[in-house]
Amino acid sequence: MSLVPCRACGHQVDTSALACPECGATNPGHKISLQQRNMISTAIQIVVFAILLAWGGSYAWRTFVPMVKEIIAKPQTEQAGERR
Repeated sequence: MSLVPCRACGHQVDTSALACPECGATNPGHKISLQQRNMISTAIQIVVFAILLAWGGSYAWRTFVPMVKEIIAKPQTEQAGERR
């Protein structure tokens, strides 16, 4: 394995090292830490979930609200016809 400088302290570490022996930084051979990667992944998942939720709500609003309005309006027109 090759040696690279630790992203936190600059100490030479192996690329497969889980922690820097000098400063204790996790994944010292990578440009970003495991915690930062997890945070980015979580943020992306939250954004995707919010987009899907907004799209689903919009679809449901455009699909079901007109159907409900139609169902509600029918009995009123039928009642008006019976009174005549």
